[in-house]
Amino acid sequence: MKTKFLSFFTGVCLSLLFFSCEGPMGPEGPSGVATWDVFEMTIKEGHWERDVEQGVFYYIFEDSRFDSFVVENGLVQVELKDGDGYYPLPLTEYFYLNDYLAETISYSYGKGWIRFTIGANDLFDTAGADYQPPTHLFKVSLLW
Repeated sequence: MKTKFLSFFTGVCLSLLFFSCEGPMGPEGPSGVATWDVFEMTIKEGHWERDVEQGVFYYIFEDSRFDSFVVENGLVQVELKDGDGYYPLPLTEYFYLNDYLAETISYSYGKGWIRFTIGANDLFDTAGADYQPPTHLFKVSLLW
């Protein structure tokens, strides 16, 4: 009797394990299928705007891919492309430009736009008034 019960119990457990409602990628979303888009955005040297009050440089892209559904329910991830490598934002880099400088690159987004920001510990004191951040290439990944 114990053997039959143990065999039955093991069979039920294995059935539940292999025939669960979730697939190998987790539960289905509202549409049943996740959608994603990956694209690049380039900000060239000289295109950055300077915000003296905040002590940062910034650039805003207007882009319809950042619709209300993506902004409220999706996932946005941005990486800086440098050579063959990708570095997720926010990213802090340290380098020498007339003095040591710690530069942080970050992003924010809302419906219809994404903003890239570069700030530094003493950017406006160390770099001259004509300083512009170099050209940066970003990889943007949207998942919704």
